[in-house]
Amino acid sequence: MIKYWQSTHDYKYFLTESKVHFDSSEKNRLHTELWKAWQKLQLFDTDKAMEFLLPFFSATGRPAKNQPQILRSFVLFFLLCSEGLAKPSLSLWVDRLRNDRVLATLIGCTLDSLPPLGSYFDFMNRLWAAPATDLYARDKLLPSSWNSKKPDKPKGKKQKAQERKPKITESIEKRLLAGKDIPFNFEERLQQFFYYVAVLPSIDCGLIPKDSLTVSGDGTAVHTHASPRGRLRDGSPENRRHFSDPDASWGWDSDLDKHYFGYTLFQLSCYNAKLRTDIPLLLRFTSARRHDSVNFLVAFHELEKHMPALSIMDMCLDSAMDNYPAYRLLKNRGIRAFIDLNNNCGRPKTIPDTITIDKDGTPLCQEKLRMKPNGYDRSSGYLMWRCPYGKEHCSKCKNSCTDSKFGRVIKTRADWDIRLYTDVPRGTEAYKNIYSQRTATERINNRILNDYSLHRMFIHTKEHYSFMTTMIGICIHLDARYKQLQTASAV
Repeated sequence: MIKYWQSTHDYKYFLTESKVHFDSSEKNRLHTELWKAWQKLQLFDTDKAMEFLLPFFSATGRPAKNQPQILRSFVLFFLLCSEGLAKPSLSLWVDRLRNDRVLATLIGCTLDSLPPLGSYFDFMNRLWAAPATDLYARDKLLPSSWNSKKPDKPKGKKQKAQERKPKITESIEKRLLAGKDIPFNFEERLQQFFYYVAVLPSIDCGLIPKDSLTVSGDGTAVHTHASPRGRLRDGSPENRRHFSDPDASWGWDSDLDKHYFGYTLFQLSCYNAKLRTDIPLLLRFTSARRHDSVNFLVAFHELEKHMPALSIMDMCLDSAMDNYPAYRLLKNRGIRAFIDLNNNCGRPKTIPDTITIDKDGTPLCQEKLRMKPNGYDRSSGYLMWRCPYGKEHCSKCKNSCTDSKFGRVIKTRADWDIRLYTDVPRGTEAYKNIYSQRTATERINNRILNDYSLHRMFIHTKEHYSFMTTMIGICIHLDARYKQLQTASAV
């Protein structure tokens, strides 16, 4: 049960009363180095968070105290980390609060009422849906071979490691098209919480469009600081060890071209062109062994399930997700696919042998030049392609393939191959302009790992990584809202 929840109104009153007792140096700090973080923190509505969190507190037992203060503390901690004003350590942050009246006041506490470190971890546990296990106990011993196997090294550079289960994407596709759920979504509460306190407010203030949304997806390697070999305990058998991060596994980092020990962070996001800012929509951690083609299908299902207010028109993905199940699922949902092609895929057998195509399905003329899109015939379902010279065909082209002043015309059908012949033809300016928004996911990955210092945090377990990343995602939304207010005030 909750003994007392400090509402937003009470928090503002407490802050106003506390500032009266600040000395000149404390007031100066508040209006200089802490100003941006303070303004962003005030944009976070803890009352909305209370509405969501209340069901996770028991109606009986020892009362939980300072819950909104803990939540503000997490947000302020990461906001200051992004500006280099705090070290990326939760324990050091809690110690710092005890000796800094200004920071304690900003989270809504006095120096003698600050929550202890254990209360922070209790708060994390409330938002984790996995069943209780002793896997993380300090006295838990596991086989020395636990998570010791590395995935096979890809043949080419900048390539993803192969998925261990070759037909898993087809199985997931069939399950989703049949309307079935995917079990073991332990991040469900965190994703719903993120939607409720970050995504919905950003929709309400116009940061995220309510319809015709372009969403991008990408995965990134997260290296954990835990030892993959574990640690031998005194008196324990030689083949039994303690692992500080038993959830972590070996994966392949395609950017660094080497194996790594940790997790994969997969996220879906969008881009606000007016503000030139990137906004995360869904965040999830998965095994480092899991291929992004699988991660996307699961993440897309969770986005549909937990974030019903989002109306998606376009989906932009990289070549790791270039597979037929992804195209078919998006087609079924009425979403246009913008997916970079994987060069390992050959020519589809469904395309007539009489047509010569480039690697992306664009027909080639007899001079081996890429033909230009020339409209869509709705009655027959054909895409039209014309000579690249157009009206200048007769004067510039050496090949007299036709007497037409526009040159030869070739027709293709979208149902020949759903990968190559997308709703917006590949290679066109319209396709390139929409697909360029996919870089939003890469920038958000960089912000999470580097700007907000997730890579430098000495944390273990999937639960803690997921929670910390959710808090960072909230801060990125607050960054965008602060930028929106600054832009509006400058007009």
